[in-house]
Amino acid sequence: MLDLDGTVLRGSSMVSRPVRDALLRCHNAGIALAVSSGRPYRMVPRVIRRLGAMDYYVCTNGSAVSDGSGRRIFSQGMTPELALKIMGLVAHLQPGWNAFVNDRGYAEFRNHSYMLGAISSGDMRSSGVSLMVFLRFVLSGLTGTGFRDVLSIRRVVSRAKRVDKLGCSFSSSGRADEAQRILLESGLAEVARMNARELEITTSGVDKGSGAAWLGRHLGVGKERMVAFGDGANDLPLTSAIGCFVAMGNADKQVKAQADDVCPAVSDDGVAQWLNAWLDEHDL
Repeated sequence: MLDLDGTVLRGSSMVSRPVRDALLRCHNAGIALAVSSGRPYRMVPRVIRRLGAMDYYVCTNGSAVSDGSGRRIFSQGMTPELALKIMGLVAHLQPGWNAFVNDRGYAEFRNHSYMLGAISSGDMRSSGVSLMVFLRFVLSGLTGTGFRDVLSIRRVVSRAKRVDKLGCSFSSSGRADEAQRILLESGLAEVARMNARELEITTSGVDKGSGAAWLGRHLGVGKERMVAFGDGANDLPLTSAIGCFVAMGNADKQVKAQADDVCPAVSDDGVAQWLNAWLDEHDL
């Protein structure tokens, strides 16, 4: 299981040659590979989808699983009614919303402006997000692989059949703290704190760990035979669902503290170094 941003990807869409080669080496050795991402499938960079190494995509923090061709094979998103109720719980804190529906991302302008404010204030430095990376991610909407800007996420959600994930940003870390507390106490949602001002929200019981567990059952593979790599708060549920969780050298301290192993940072091709060492050890 492979997280994307800060794990496999450098920036928003670049995969180094050593990492590409290591992933293809695993694939050619008969090892099933799966993306584990907060992104929906359509926002997974083409460089990943066209690599020819990924067998599955566990997307939007575990609420959707697709096969290697992008065909969805499992969903555990939230109903529009539940999504609107969750949004209503924290409306007084004036969040900027984004939502993932039908493998597409939608975002309000306020969401972008709050995230830009967080970058300028330094609140997003711990997650490794730079202004240039963020702008590339937003502008990728022009090619169909990024967020679509909308005036109201409530309107998008109310018209959806299913909502895979909600996200929200706030004008301050204090408001994000309060929103996280309210949502967790409601028992309606799982909340991943991505940085000081940003939350990712899925329905209760749904996270990257539950998505990985479903895929393991689907493949008939026990957790002891599964390995995952990650660097952020939304990767933490993998630590109990996977036999070996490897934190990146650039990961948050809390992620490293709960990991079974730590590999070098994404800038040093940590995934490639760990995988190649494992493959060499097992003569694969």
